[in-house]
Amino acid sequence: MKCLLNSALWAAVVIGCLAIASGPVVAADDGGKKSTESKEQATPETDESKESVEETASAEPEAEVVKLQGTLEAVKSWELTHGLDQFGQLEIKKILPHGAKVKKGQAVIWFDTEAIDEKMTSSEIEIRLARLAAEDDQFAYDQFVAAQKLDREDAEQARKAAKQAYDNYMQVDRDRKIKSAEFDIKMSQASLDNVMEELKQLQQMYDADDLTEESEEIVLKRAKQSVESAEFRLESTKIRSERTLEQSIPAEDAQKEAAWERAQIAYEKAVRDLESAKKKRDLERRKAADALAKKEADYEELREQRKSIVVQAPGDGILLYGELNRGALNAKPSPIEAGSKVSPDQVIATLVQPGKLRVRLTLSEADVAKLNAGDRCTVNPTIDPDLKLKGSLESISPVPFMGTQFDAVVKISGKVDDSVVPTTKASVEFEPMSSTP
Repeated sequence: MKCLLNSALWAAVVIGCLAIASGPVVAADDGGKKSTESKEQATPETDESKESVEETASAEPEAEVVKLQGTLEAVKSWELTHGLDQFGQLEIKKILPHGAKVKKGQAVIWFDTEAIDEKMTSSEIEIRLARLAAEDDQFAYDQFVAAQKLDREDAEQARKAAKQAYDNYMQVDRDRKIKSAEFDIKMSQASLDNVMEELKQLQQMYDADDLTEESEEIVLKRAKQSVESAEFRLESTKIRSERTLEQSIPAEDAQKEAAWERAQIAYEKAVRDLESAKKKRDLERRKAADALAKKEADYEELREQRKSIVVQAPGDGILLYGELNRGALNAKPSPIEAGSKVSPDQVIATLVQPGKLRVRLTLSEADVAKLNAGDRCTVNPTIDPDLKLKGSLESISPVPFMGTQFDAVVKISGKVDDSVVPTTKASVEFEPMSSTP
């Protein structure tokens, strides 16, 4: 029995070893089949992964809906000013009530004309005075031109006289002075020679007589004195002529040259002064003429602006006092009323046209990150909760208009009922963007 068991055990061991040895062969033979079975087994696993992804995707949160509050703004509006810069500040005499509905061309604002008429009267008087001043200036200018002509002739005559005097001296007088000095010496010498000859003749005549009478001595004495006088005069003439030639004439040459140069300078200065004075006078006249022309033009503009003393509505719409701020009225009531004084550029009222509206939004940086131009939205006017309007984001300002706040405009499709008034509030709900698969 024990032997049988041992035999059976060994037989089982042998069969097991054979089975193990034959395993790789079977795998090699059935490789294609096992690959197919492997793929078939993998397919259920892939389907399970897809189902897991779909469940994950369905579990993601929906896109956030952006809700904002804005102001309904008229697409078309007009700011009303008196714009009469010639009159400056004006007082409102009458103005239609705030919120009044007006038609195009209808009178809206009236101004007090008393100050205007006073300014026009004053301007007219100023023009008359300016015209009289222009006439006086024309008369004075004519005299000025005539006097300038005479002054120029005087300057030319003085220059001509100086030139003639210089030429006379250089061409005639100088040479005559030199010749006169030389001739004076010559004549003095001749006088001396003559008296010496007379003395000599007398002495010879008297020497022939043995006795000399008293009268003859007197004649000889006088002849000798004449010789001495002639000698002295000759000496004086030589000195004087020498000084004339060496001192007086060179000094007079320099004096005449300087006088001529001064005459030239005086003439040039006189001409320049006359020309400069005329240019200045012409500029003053032109300035006065321009001032008069401006006064006349201002007066004509006053007359034209006087015709526009009543402000008319440029279109159909609703009259709102004051200036709107991004489509909205100010937090405080406008102080505009009859009796108020307004400057030419001050916005007295704003005329808004209902029907065609848009929404002005204020966006934070976070809102800007969520929105894009073209995003569709639904507009719900606060004044009419049941009204739903379709719109789209038309624009977002690239830079903040205040702090970190950005301006944005929502375009409303179609015409809005007139019951929805501009400047009122509205809520805007942007449609969520569809998720990308």
